[in-house]
Amino acid sequence: MEYKENSIGVSYTFFAAILWSAIGIFVRLIPEVSSGMIVAYRFIFATIVLLVYGIVTKKSSNIKIKLKDVPYLVLPAVILSFTTYTYTIGLKNTTIANTIFLQQMAPLYVLLISALLLKEKTSRNTAIAVLTGILGGFIIFYYDISSINVTTNFYGNVMSMFSGFGWALYTISIRALSKKFDGLTTTLWMFVFTTIIMSPFFSGSKILTPFSLSVLFILGFLCTAGSFLLYSIALKHIMATKASVIILTEGILAGILAYIILGETVTQGTIIGGALILVAVLIILKER
Repeated sequence: MEYKENSIGVSYTFFAAILWSAIGIFVRLIPEVSSGMIVAYRFIFATIVLLVYGIVTKKSSNIKIKLKDVPYLVLPAVILSFTTYTYTIGLKNTTIANTIFLQQMAPLYVLLISALLLKEKTSRNTAIAVLTGILGGFIIFYYDISSINVTTNFYGNVMSMFSGFGWALYTISIRALSKKFDGLTTTLWMFVFTTIIMSPFFSGSKILTPFSLSVLFILGFLCTAGSFLLYSIALKHIMATKASVIILTEGILAGILAYIILGETVTQGTIIGGALILVAVLIILKER
């Protein structure tokens, strides 16, 4: 029974990682759509999907919130908007593998924020992990600076790092909300407020083609709402630490997909830097 539970959790987490790793491919398929519009459409479709899911599974009564709770949910939504916006810009301006590996430095940022602002004690292993992750990020940057794509890649790398920092802040803010709301309620309202925040990108936008709308729907339906639901179900069957390790395969999967579908090459800097970032995150997960 325990083996079956573990297998379900591992499978669902891996499928979620596959969906997340495909985001970059879909973003590249619609270069005419701005980063802001991609985020706006992605979240409005995801909101609709989660709302339907809540109604079908009869969980809609649990997603109601009080007016006094709105400010607590708006701040994380602002952070999530910033995170996904910079992440999408990163996907458009550097390699997909670079974007994901640099965003996966988020746990390192969480540790730094906790140590500097919350005055939490840092162990020797944690310090080593942070330094290893920073070295990995530096190698990715250094390799791109020495390449012919310095301007484009550098901008995309910076945005990807901002995205990782934003995800760290989002993670910290969500920790407090998890004590008050369940996962579906928190995520649904994050999606609602993120859609509202990103709504200015809808105005003055050009008419999208049926193909672009289809891609945006897939991004919202599968890569956002679908991946969240899979990950949520997975966490009921395996420990969060184990799931976090499996999610690290996202960068590797994304690199493989980008190579097969887009013909995007993975540089030595990405391989070495990405490996160091993965090692750093694994050290942190083991420490926990």
